[in-house]
Amino acid sequence: MNQPDKRCKNCSQHLLMHQKFCHECGQKTATHRINFHFLVHEIQHGIFHVDGGILYTLQELFTRPGHTLREYIAGKRQQHFKPLMLVLILGSVCALFQYFLKGKKKIADPSENLSVNLSQSEASKYIDFKGFITYLKEISEWLGNHFAFTVLLMIPVAAFGFYLGFRKYRYNYPEWLIIMLFLTGQSLAVYMLFIFLNHFAGINNSLFYLISWAMITVSLIQLFNDRMKRNVIFRSMWSMFLSYLLSFLYLIFGILVILFIGVCRYGYNNIITGLVG
Repeated sequence: MNQPDKRCKNCSQHLLMHQKFCHECGQKTATHRINFHFLVHEIQHGIFHVDGGILYTLQELFTRPGHTLREYIAGKRQQHFKPLMLVLILGSVCALFQYFLKGKKKIADPSENLSVNLSQSEASKYIDFKGFITYLKEISEWLGNHFAFTVLLMIPVAAFGFYLGFRKYRYNYPEWLIIMLFLTGQSLAVYMLFIFLNHFAGINNSLFYLISWAMITVSLIQLFNDRMKRNVIFRSMWSMFLSYLLSFLYLIFGILVILFIGVCRYGYNNIITGLVG
């Protein structure tokens, strides 16, 4: 009796009997109709599965972080949640917690008085300060409301600082990007707790930064377990300093770009001639 022709529903590749995954595109051969049972299974499997997903990755990052990073870079990646998605999801959850806990109390906005004072100054002949300050406020609020994106903006700089600090330790810059994404996810998981501790117990976030630095150092000691521990600790401190220095310069550059764009948008036509004159 002839068996019916079995093909992959994703790429139409011919499949062998009892084949669980397509050898062409990797999709599961057993596909089911999308219903509530399918959605519940996908959420459970993709996020809460004990052998893979976000909880598995976080568990590995807290129990054996350095070994996890080394194995991931070496190619053991199937079970782990994607590092970029890890940061986006955890950063978004942190932003959500902060939004609901910040309260509804209206605080006086000092930028309103600043806008009025500047609008009455001599420089108001050359620039629309009301529009300019509103523009800066919108950027500040957008970055505050998109915490995950703000964190992602800083990761390339931090990764470059650690790449410079550990430049003799075999990993290239893209690999340090992955390392910093995972370590940022690790720190964000702890930061969730500190959002509540800060709100309900008034615990300062400086303790979080100390714990975060300690976790990063422990992770790197485990990652470079074939190196002398004191050298890794020293390089970790040096890399942290480089990261903060580069981040400061990065922020200054970003602020200057934002200010320049704002002046171009809200400056009057005679701003150049007025400044020169």
